[in-house]
Parts: sequence; C-alpha cells; structure tokens
Amino acid sequence: MYLDLKFEPDMLAFSGCYGGGDKETYELGKIRKRWTNLPDVLPDGEQRKRGKCPLTPHEVGLMLRALGFNNDTYIYVASGEIYGGEETLQPLRELFPNFYTKEMLASKELQPFLSFSSRLAAIDYIVCEESDVFVTNYNGNMGKILAGRRYLC
Repeated sequence: MYLDLKFEPDMLAFSGCYGGGDKETYELGKIRKRWTNLPDVLPDGEQRKRGKCPLTPHEVGLMLRALGFNNDTYIYVASGEIYGGEETLQPLRELFPNFYTKEMLASKELQPFLSFSSRLAAIDYIVCEESDVFVTNYNGNMGKILAGRRYLC
C-alpha cells in the first residue's frame, strides 16, 4: 500500500488546520506568515470539524484498520517532514510495523536528489503508480493526479 501522508508543517499552516494547543498555534502561525493573502484561521478545531483538514497519522492508521488492513500490511509512506516528527508517526507505526519511506529503503541512492523536492516527489509518484493500493489523507494535487491516472489505466 502506498500512503500519501500530507502532514507537513507548511501544509498544515497553509490550510489553517490548527488544534494542538498554544505551541502548535504559534509554530504554524509563524509559518503561515509566509503567505499574505490567506483567510483568517478559524478558532481551534473549526477547520477540522468542517472536514477541511488532513487526517493525522494516527487517524489514518485507525481508518486503514477499519477498512480491514491488518498489521502485517506493508505501507510505503510518502511525505516530507511530518509535523511533530517521530512522536506524531509513532501511533501509525504501532498499528502498521511494516512502515517504510524512500529514505529508509534507498538513503544512499537518494543523495543526489535531496536538494530537489520535485524530484523526490517524482520518486514517490512512480512508486505510488505501481502500488496495488493508494491512500491519501488529504485531497491534494498528488492524490488527484494519481486518482485520475489510475482511473484511466
């Protein structure tokens, strides 16, 4: 299974998906200042209640379990830096211990690409296109393009 896990700090800041307390509000608010034309952030949790936020890694794991995926399922996770780091990923890893990223599988081979985010995304796209199952936690461009591509094939 391929999981396009959109839970990067800039994505959360751009979407206005706060809800983890004062520290998160401060950190994401600081990142959000990069864009001058964004609408005001709704009060804590309002974006989430409206279904406008990505599922957290833990929520994704619970959803996959509810859909019938067992803990022996292999998951290739594509994303940039996850907001909250390993602490945020830990519940998903506990539900699905066969958890892999491109960095885990090919760290040496990725060295020439590390300063090119679009090339790293292309690697994720290729892996995703070849996967049996594709899941995303947020309806971003990669998910839309891949859904269209898989539909046409």
